[in-house]
Amino acid sequence: MSALYKLKILTFIALISYSNAQLLIDSKISRVHKLRDFIRSEEFKTLKEKLGDVLAIDLIYKKALVLCNYDIEEALLICGFATLDHKEIKFKLPIIGLKIPLILTSESGEKFKKRVSNLPSKIFSDTIDDRDKLQHFFFSAYITYKNTGRETADKIGILVEKGEKFGLNLVQDERDIIANRLGQRFGLLLHKIPYALPSRFFVKNSFEEDFYRLLKSEGKF
Repeated sequence: MSALYKLKILTFIALISYSNAQLLIDSKISRVHKLRDFIRSEEFKTLKEKLGDVLAIDLIYKKALVLCNYDIEEALLICGFATLDHKEIKFKLPIIGLKIPLILTSESGEKFKKRVSNLPSKIFSDTIDDRDKLQHFFFSAYITYKNTGRETADKIGILVEKGEKFGLNLVQDERDIIANRLGQRFGLLLHKIPYALPSRFFVKNSFEEDFYRLLKSEGKF
């Protein structure tokens, strides 16, 4: 077999691998768009008003499972992207302090506003808007589920929680930390109970108790 023929085969394999990777990426992006469309829809808004915000989180996750052919790992990932409540975040470069915007969604302003307004917000309490906690919950669940453990999620969580040093401002308060930790628990549980739903981790007005348990478990209280 000549060197030229081998090169042609390797080139062909590389092209096929690239095409398959591109199709995989396009598929994930398409599913994120479809899940965002669902959250933005009047159907979802009506169901959320009927069932309540906590059970509406289950609807988002169930829809993701259907879109992903019941691939739990991918469903958690697209839930994270579909529940983002920022169009962009600004990353501040160390030393020079230059802020670079990181675009998180290509939605139009109107579509973005409608989707975010439809996100479940009364998660921990009936009086506080916690819609931004969903992204923390689902991304942490994804990382934990993918790595079959909390160690990686903990490390990433710590980096995210300290992101303000780089101007990211990804964690605003202790409620974000709680959402991260609850997401980790959900990711672990899914390995034991694949049909588990997010709602079991969101008990109204239990925030203070959850935060106390978190601090105690980490030796901070």
